[in-house]
Amino acid sequence: MKVLDLFSGLGGFSEAFLLAGDEVVRVENNPLLSEVPATTIQDVKDMRDRLRRFQNEGQPIRKIDLVVASPPCLNFSLAYSAPRSIAARRGEDWNPSMEWFEVTMEIIKILNPKWWVIENVIGSISFCEKIGLIPNQIHGSCVFYGNYPKFSTPKMASKKQKDSWHGDPLRMNKRALIPLELSMALRKAIMSQKTLFDDYNIA
Repeated sequence: MKVLDLFSGLGGFSEAFLLAGDEVVRVENNPLLSEVPATTIQDVKDMRDRLRRFQNEGQPIRKIDLVVASPPCLNFSLAYSAPRSIAARRGEDWNPSMEWFEVTMEIIKILNPKWWVIENVIGSISFCEKIGLIPNQIHGSCVFYGNYPKFSTPKMASKKQKDSWHGDPLRMNKRALIPLELSMALRKAIMSQKTLFDDYNIA
């Protein structure tokens, strides 16, 4: 499989695919994560703009089987110290930007992969519904939107249990790391899908 992992962080979402020998490209803008295997340091908006240009110029765009994405979740978090909760305690309206979701959806539209999955926190649901993203599954603290075969996972450790000291520059990435069990469950569900084209090898 050819897998594109957007906002890849420490690579948890695509880790099962990488371990299985699939072709994985991870896109992340934090240079501190440049040593994570298969990671390209770039802004997802720059990638979107390049794909737009290729599309407008009629240049070939590489076929991708699966896009996974974990847009930054801080502004959607319901945690006590998160901006949304602070605004609520002050009686202020909270209208977070949906730009990262919209950029992700544009990339997905251009690439037209067979499968795509966007992961975020439960607090994102009401905002995502406003732009047409409806939750497909919820596993623990993770909400999944997209077009993919549903999967089940064993009870997983929460993201918070992967926390680190407050001064750690990768603390948010460690808190957001998707467990390997979940990545494995997604890959298993996708690989178990069979179609007429698969059966007769005429895709």
